[in-house]
Amino acid sequence: MGLFEETITAGVGTHEALLDKLAAPVFVKNLNGFYIYANQMAGIILGRPVSEILGRNDSELFGDELAGRMKACDDKLLASGESTACEMALPDSGHDGERCYWVVRQVLRDKSGQIAGLASVATDITNRKRQELELVALKNKFAATLQALPDLMFEVDIEGRYLDCHAQRSELLVTSPSEMIGKTVHEVLPPDVAVICIRSLHEAMEKGISTGSQFQLDLPEGPRWFELSVAQKASDGDHLPHFIVLSRDITDRKNAEQALRESESLMRAIVDNTPVEYWARDLDGRCIMENALVVEHWGSLLGKRPHDSDVSPEELAVWQYNNRRVYEGEVVEEEVEYQVDGQKRIFNNVVAPIKVDGQTIGIVGFNQDITDRKRTEEEIHRLAFYDSLTHLPNRRLMFDRLEHALIGSARRKRHGALLLIDLDNFKFLNDTHGHEVGDQLLIEVAKRLKTCIRQGDTAARLGGDEFVVILEDIDGAGDGTIQAELIAGNIQAQLNHPFSLIRHPEGLSVDYRCASSIGIALFDGTMVTAKELLRRADTAMYQAKAAGRNTLRFFDPEMQAAVTHRAILEAELRTAIDEEQFHLCYQVQMDESGRPTGGEALLRWEHPKRGTILPASFIPLAEETGLIIPIGHWVLVTACRQLAAWSQQPETAGLTLAVNVSARQFRQTRFTDQIRDLLHQTGAPATRLKLELTESMLLEDTETIIGRMAELKQLGIRFSLDDFGTGYSSLAYLKRLPLNQLKIDQSFVRDVLTDPNDAAIAETIVALGNILGLEVIAEGVETDAQWRFLANVGCRNYQGYLFGRPLPLHEFEQFLQGCDTGANDALVDIPA
Repeated sequence: MGLFEETITAGVGTHEALLDKLAAPVFVKNLNGFYIYANQMAGIILGRPVSEILGRNDSELFGDELAGRMKACDDKLLASGESTACEMALPDSGHDGERCYWVVRQVLRDKSGQIAGLASVATDITNRKRQELELVALKNKFAATLQALPDLMFEVDIEGRYLDCHAQRSELLVTSPSEMIGKTVHEVLPPDVAVICIRSLHEAMEKGISTGSQFQLDLPEGPRWFELSVAQKASDGDHLPHFIVLSRDITDRKNAEQALRESESLMRAIVDNTPVEYWARDLDGRCIMENALVVEHWGSLLGKRPHDSDVSPEELAVWQYNNRRVYEGEVVEEEVEYQVDGQKRIFNNVVAPIKVDGQTIGIVGFNQDITDRKRTEEEIHRLAFYDSLTHLPNRRLMFDRLEHALIGSARRKRHGALLLIDLDNFKFLNDTHGHEVGDQLLIEVAKRLKTCIRQGDTAARLGGDEFVVILEDIDGAGDGTIQAELIAGNIQAQLNHPFSLIRHPEGLSVDYRCASSIGIALFDGTMVTAKELLRRADTAMYQAKAAGRNTLRFFDPEMQAAVTHRAILEAELRTAIDEEQFHLCYQVQMDESGRPTGGEALLRWEHPKRGTILPASFIPLAEETGLIIPIGHWVLVTACRQLAAWSQQPETAGLTLAVNVSARQFRQTRFTDQIRDLLHQTGAPATRLKLELTESMLLEDTETIIGRMAELKQLGIRFSLDDFGTGYSSLAYLKRLPLNQLKIDQSFVRDVLTDPNDAAIAETIVALGNILGLEVIAEGVETDAQWRFLANVGCRNYQGYLFGRPLPLHEFEQFLQGCDTGANDALVDIPA
């Protein structure tokens, strides 16, 4: 042991008892790094006796890594010659790990003042270091929280003076933080807001915390709402109380709350002012919501269950059953009847579950009074399917029932019948007594029809004065013809009984006997549609009218064939008009000298499949359908053009051209204007155009006909009365007509040699014409004998096959040239 070690040992020995009682380990080592002293605490923390510490170096006691750090500290200490202190983690056997020590190192000098060793005293600072780390972590956490906090944070004293400010969003401040610090809220904020802040500070001082105070500030970006949270800060008592104030921007929340209030108000306004009952019930069946209409109809139901209401046991049972279904997840909708204010009302009741996260928490119901709607629907149904005047099924419903009757007939293999009833002369009743009387008749006819049919049969109004009766299961005997005829006969008999009708406004009673024509079409449900069946009945009805009215007829296939032919012919006739399939033939008219005076324009239809069709096959249909108007106009246009062409040639300029005009065409209001326009457009000479009219045309509206003839006469038009003697040949009107010519009908000419009556009529017509100063022309002259007889009685103009057949234009003009040269073999020598 060296002198230094002995000195240290001697010194330690003096204070050994004291050093061993220290709670801190004490080490002393020589300059060679070997420990020459350690107190008991050093042995404790190293977990070995002091004797095992002495004579060892740092590597042996602490390991190479820690020994290296200790060596660095030793070198630093030896270099400075001063004492140093540092933190160092030392192994601690008592705590199963390392602990942190604050190690103070001091150099030891010998008597000569030379550094002879190093002494170390270690203070355990593990707990303090842990607290320091926790404090740092807490500060970091607080800083992070403060950074993430969207609220404005202030530190103020009890007087409201700003001491500190933290703001992530400076735009929410009324002024900059530097302008705020040191000032009170009264100096920074509006007075009303400052009062709120001071009140919150005092509340926090009394209770420790204050929350919920709200206010609005007008900021540059617009008004914003804020909510305060105030907590008193811990104080050491040497200054005024300080407070931490959080000011949260709640503008979005306030806007949302306002929107929600408005939405709730709107919903409540809708619910209370919509004509629908709204209510809701919880899982126990208690009413938790109702609107004003529920209260108006039933009184308040809030808090009540269904069995608490004043309802019948039957209604209650239905309610409970339906509500149970809804609680199980169904939506129930039904129409129910309730007594409201003593009146029966119909409600559309919809009940649905209220669900939150898939779980039913109650039910909600909507009751809408649909009484008026149901009545409107019934009225619409009535208007759509029933005649508004007679209240019988209308055409639409009739077809529906007829379809069902046909299906039932086929299924049951039973016969039925469709009766189409048309009231004869109904138009005359309307014209003479007015439509109001006509409507009365229709109503009474409907009543009588319903008394004539069996239960299950249908009486309907088809429209106008037409009614339909559908008879089902009328087999009886055979195919049901007998029973259908019996029922139809009974209907006619009932309708023939007098109707007592009242004529307004006079109040006169009109006794009217109603005749009817009935068409009957039988059916057995096979191979016929409802529309086809109605067409058959319509065909039979028109046959009944043709048979003299007030009778009935059954449909047969021959009728249908005629109707089909007529329909085809009408369609083809319309096509012929569109495609101009017509042309004119011309039949010469001769005078007594054998000189052609003109011709008659005769219409021919060149059918693309059937060839030439004569007028007798299609003119009656054209008259009936109105197609005679466009056909007649085409004839007039063509005739006028031809007259204009003839007028340009000397040999034909003096010819007249006769054109037949139908009654329907002649009665057109603008007929005179049409003729005037045609003459102007074509350049035809009016004096060469001869219009042939029939006697039948003069039977109706004679005065109008005479007036129109006078108008045309002023234009230079000539008139010939065609088929004279076959109609109502009245001398009273004959002398008033502005005629130029009478035409003896070919029916008289044909038998003039064999029938004395025809001969007398022909002679009389010639004499009458001479008396009235009218030309007379005989048509249908086919034999030399007929011509000689007519010439002998004084007839001077002729037309017929004896002189020439109807010819196409170019052949007719060649014929006229032959007349001029005497080359026509058909010409005869006219007797002197």
